[in-house]
Amino acid sequence: MSTIKINQDNLETINLFGNKILDYFGNWTKNIDILSDQFTNAKPFEHIVIDNFLNDTYADKLFNNFPENYDNWYKYENPIEVKYTYDNIEELEESMNKYFYYLSSQPMIDIFRKLTNIEDLTFDEYLHGAGLHCHPRYGRLSIHLDYEKHPVTNKERRLNIILFLSKNWNSEWNGQNELWNKEASNCVVKTEIKFNRAIVFKTNDISWHGLPKPIICPENEYRKSLAFYYVSPLQSMKTIYRNKAKYVPTDEKNKNDINLNKLCEIRENRRLTIDDINIYCPSWTKNNI
Repeated sequence: MSTIKINQDNLETINLFGNKILDYFGNWTKNIDILSDQFTNAKPFEHIVIDNFLNDTYADKLFNNFPENYDNWYKYENPIEVKYTYDNIEELEESMNKYFYYLSSQPMIDIFRKLTNIEDLTFDEYLHGAGLHCHPRYGRLSIHLDYEKHPVTNKERRLNIILFLSKNWNSEWNGQNELWNKEASNCVVKTEIKFNRAIVFKTNDISWHGLPKPIICPENEYRKSLAFYYVSPLQSMKTIYRNKAKYVPTDEKNKNDINLNKLCEIRENRRLTIDDINIYCPSWTKNNI
């Protein structure tokens, strides 16, 4: 059951700081007109990569306070996704907790409204799907479209912000964020993992993305990131919306695999279980490369 993660009273206190909140972010906040043009004209869909997303001191503080124990994290371990997630931000160290409040603040909402030209953009107080993300060795996230309709507020997911918090990541380990064309047949843009780099992209019916190649980093090395999503009132008049992510196999050797496609079909409606894996991919292990 989803619970509110962004406390309104705490957020009101944060908002009292006004534009001083921008001091936690890099100089990019002063160039929104230029960045907005880049965002709008990007291919294969609207996005932008921002280096030095946070000021150096704050970024290092988040790096140093990223949890190292993942026992209480939710773990996805199946053929289409291997990742750990955590969204109970009240249990986090203060600087990490505040990150999600800063992005929920009015000054940052105004920044991203201007950057994206989405005038009714707002934060998601439930942080549904957001929070801390971590991919271990053999981690992956098959190419997918994000959910459309929020399960509680019925608002529409509009914008993703993924901040990389791994230092000295080796590109040979994989894990690059990939943006694919609207047919989900070809990767168009790969974003390398770099500390304090963020990728910001619009979510819609063509925003296929993920990190489909298994990560081959050393044991006890992790692809660390912070995920934050903005929402708005529903934009279209559709009768059916995605309530879960829609995954598709894209690797040549498995995109026509009936069983793998069945798992993707199930995942559109709920999380996969061990029983699902045993039925459709009984020989699968997460170190299958």
